[in-house]
Amino acid sequence: MKEAAITQSPHAFVPKKDLTEQEREELYRTRLDESFRPYTVIDVITKVYHRSFEDDLKTYIGENPEEFKTTSDEWSVDRIWVNELRIIRPESVFGQPVEDFLVDIAVEAKIRLEETRRISAAFRNSYKLNLQLRLRYSFDLRPCHLECHFKGAVLDEKRCVRSLYPNALPVDRYLLPVMGAQDYEQLSRYIRIRYLPGTFAVDVPVDPETWIREMNLSLYYGAFPENGALGEYFFGFGTAEVLDEKTGKVRRQDINPGTIVLNMEVRDSRSMKNSTLAHEATHYYLGMYFFLLQKTHGHDYCSYMCKRYRENSTQDRTTPMEQMEIQANTFPRYLMIPESTGKAHAERLLAYYGGLRNLTNMQRLVDDMAEFYGTTKTMARSRLLDFGYNEVRGILRTANGNLVPSYLSTLSEHETYTISEADALKEYLRNADFRQVLNTGLYLYVPENGVYCRNDRKYLFFDQFHRPHLRTYAREHMGECCLVFREEYSNIIERFVNGVLLKTTGQGKGRKQVKYVGANGEAVTTKAGLQLRKQMEMQMREEAKFEKNFNDYTVELMDARKVTVGALAEATGLSDHTIKNMRNKADIMFPIQEIVAVCIALHLPPETSRRYIRISPSKLLKSVDMKLYEYALTQWYLQPLPVVNRLLVEAGAQPLTNLVDGYDENGIRVAN
Repeated sequence: MKEAAITQSPHAFVPKKDLTEQEREELYRTRLDESFRPYTVIDVITKVYHRSFEDDLKTYIGENPEEFKTTSDEWSVDRIWVNELRIIRPESVFGQPVEDFLVDIAVEAKIRLEETRRISAAFRNSYKLNLQLRLRYSFDLRPCHLECHFKGAVLDEKRCVRSLYPNALPVDRYLLPVMGAQDYEQLSRYIRIRYLPGTFAVDVPVDPETWIREMNLSLYYGAFPENGALGEYFFGFGTAEVLDEKTGKVRRQDINPGTIVLNMEVRDSRSMKNSTLAHEATHYYLGMYFFLLQKTHGHDYCSYMCKRYRENSTQDRTTPMEQMEIQANTFPRYLMIPESTGKAHAERLLAYYGGLRNLTNMQRLVDDMAEFYGTTKTMARSRLLDFGYNEVRGILRTANGNLVPSYLSTLSEHETYTISEADALKEYLRNADFRQVLNTGLYLYVPENGVYCRNDRKYLFFDQFHRPHLRTYAREHMGECCLVFREEYSNIIERFVNGVLLKTTGQGKGRKQVKYVGANGEAVTTKAGLQLRKQMEMQMREEAKFEKNFNDYTVELMDARKVTVGALAEATGLSDHTIKNMRNKADIMFPIQEIVAVCIALHLPPETSRRYIRISPSKLLKSVDMKLYEYALTQWYLQPLPVVNRLLVEAGAQPLTNLVDGYDENGIRVAN
């Protein structure tokens, strides 16, 4: 061995020993959060227990040389060398006893053997082996033990840990289970049978507090200063502000491991209480081995606080912390709304409504399922999607940080009508097909709904501030009028099944990117459409021969809008002199920003703006700012110019003029 093996972590501590007030405060207050960098199984084996995989293999071969011999019994191993060892991956499964948790380290080893013939030592044989085998370690993860022992090498695939527990969930290098949709279903059935037998095969709501009590966890209600914190799970000793049931007052109390503290503000909300309790219980049940592994390395973190997950978070969702959140957000719906009884209940409700899957019935179905099972509406909607009610996909959607009005959707799992305008701008800049569609002016972004809808009064109406809104007909017929986007994820969580590397779908998601795929996902262009486009181009070339000049067109547009020189100057922030020159001077090169500003101040439709710019002395060049100006001409042209300038500034672009909403003429932000 390179270093002497140890049988107990030097970081192990007795929490109730005599501590100074400063030591106690440090020990009892530290939370595990997103900045935490967890240790893997291999880190713990090598850095805590100072094991060397190569030395352990050498020791095992020296004690069991005959296991590696490939020749007849006439030969015996005289000497053996490990020339090279490469780690492939750690392998283990969920649900093992904490006092004997087995982990296999799959390795590839290059070994050289030297043999002698038993009848005569003069006969020698030497050869090399390239082997794939497993080094087995046993952890005692109990906090008062924290031991690790090398159990030997496993050469037979049928004796690996995953073969010993063929029905168990695999775990990753952090000892977190790797799960797909079917795994969640099976685990929920197991938990109801073991901990909640009165709810199995019977259509009654699940009480997650009973599950918590059956797992011998403690439960308190507490006060959380952190915004959005709903609960906290303590896997170590700590302190918390908890509610005294006798006095009704909040007091500071020492907390033992295996304790859940629930935000007292959700106590009276059945849906939020149940959802949060199930979330925290999932953290304990699925994350227990992870937390014990980190404690083995001596981390003094005492608890893990859970906040509301934000859909537009840019954090990489493949870290162990995010993977735990994914599982704790996903599993409760499988537990709270069982597959067999939940499906039957939904079918009965829909039949009671009359059987039609329209928007009204789908909204009612989500509400009634949430009410009966005591869950949030979001959880009920997700479970109905699991059951095949695709129409609820447009209910409880968010865009631009807000909940959007419900709509009827029959899109597939990763397709959506809703997209934030920030994501839409990114797609506009990188996707020529998307730009082509928006530049036609046929589709208009509706911020309230987060969708691109056909600019048609059949689907849209406008309020007194010229803001567009979807009509009820549009929300019930989204396929007729709205563009479709696909949510794609990079860094998808990977899993091994029977030795095959697979990628999970739906549950373990990575970084999201929303891409335009056309109306209802079909190809953007058609042969007939391209032929029509070609004819239109020929017609435009003919019309260009007789087209008005820039000055005449400026006068015509202002007259059509009944806008005076002074009024246009005030609306744009340009001088009266500049506006007069646009009407009369043919030899002046006006900046493109001023021309775009006039288009927006006059609220010109996209096609008219393009014609006006085409005959102007300036052109839109190829730059990000120019692309944003194009987008403004197609999507924001009904807005006042100061508002458009503010949107451009927020996107990092140069404003068209100095007239910016929320700023004075010197570019200084105006206090609210």
